[in-house]
Amino acid sequence: MKPKILVPARSFYKDWFLTDSIMERLHELGEVELAVDPAELSHSEYVDLYRGKDAVLTTWNTPTIDRDVLEAASDVKVISHCGGEVRPFLTPDFFDIRPDIVLCNVAGVMAKPVAEYVLCVTLAMMRNLFHFRDWVRQDGNWWDYETERNVSLLHKKVGVVGLGQVARQFIELIKPFDVDLVIFSDYMSDEEAAAQGFNQVSLDELFSTCDVISINAAATPENRHMVGRELLSKIKPGAVLVNSARGMLVDEQALADELATGRFKAAVDVTWPEPPAMDSPLRKDMPN
Repeated sequence: MKPKILVPARSFYKDWFLTDSIMERLHELGEVELAVDPAELSHSEYVDLYRGKDAVLTTWNTPTIDRDVLEAASDVKVISHCGGEVRPFLTPDFFDIRPDIVLCNVAGVMAKPVAEYVLCVTLAMMRNLFHFRDWVRQDGNWWDYETERNVSLLHKKVGVVGLGQVARQFIELIKPFDVDLVIFSDYMSDEEAAAQGFNQVSLDELFSTCDVISINAAATPENRHMVGRELLSKIKPGAVLVNSARGMLVDEQALADELATGRFKAAVDVTWPEPPAMDSPLRKDMPN
C-alpha cells in the first residue's frame, strides 16, 4: 500500500512550491492529499487532516502543529519542510510529544542561493551600482566620475553575525576577495571558533570596525532587536549592512533613522512583519 502524504499549503504558495513536476513525483510516491489554505479551517478540521497520514510536506505559513495535531498524527513518520526555519509552525514541545518523528528541512539547499544573494547585494552596495546606473544615463558628466563611490570588496574587513549554513556558505564565497573575516556567534566560544579557523569578536567591535556586516543570526525570542540603535550607531561611514536572516533581529525604526544620516548603506531582504506595513520606515525612498 502506498503511504498517505498530506500537503498543507497556502494558495499563495501552492503553484510556487508545488509545481506540476513535483506533484507528479509526489503522486508516484504515495496517495497525496493537498489541503489548500489550511489556516481557514477550524482547529478540529485542521487536526483531522493529519489522521491516518504517513508523511507531511509543509510549506511557508503552515498553521501550528501543536499537541492536538501531533496526537492525531499517530501514523506520521516524517515531516519535511519546504523551507529553512521550522520553529514558527512547531509547538516548542514537539519532540517531547513525538520524539519518533523525523523532521527535515531544506536549509542546506537554500543556503547557497541565499549566500549568493548576500554577496550580490554586498558588491552592488559597495560599488554603488544603482547610483552609477543613473549617472551613466545622464549627459555631460562623463568626466565627473566619483572614484570614491566605487569600492572593492578586496581586502576589506567583513563581519558575520551568526554562523549557520547561510553564513558558512557566504564565508566560502568571499574567500577569493582575501577579506579580514571576523564572526560573532552566541552558540560558540572563542576557543571553539578558533578551532574552526574563525576570529570571534564582540558585537560592539564587529559593528564598529567592519566594512561589511552580514546578519545571519537565528530568529529566537532572545535575539529580537539584537541589532538596536546602539549597535547601528557604531557602524563606520561607508560600511554596508546586509540582513538576509529575519526582520525581527533589527530595530527597523532605528535602522531607518541611521540610514537617514547617509553614513552607511543597507540591503534588507527581510522585514518584520512581512510584507512590511505600509507605514514602515523602511518603505521610505532612501538612496542608501
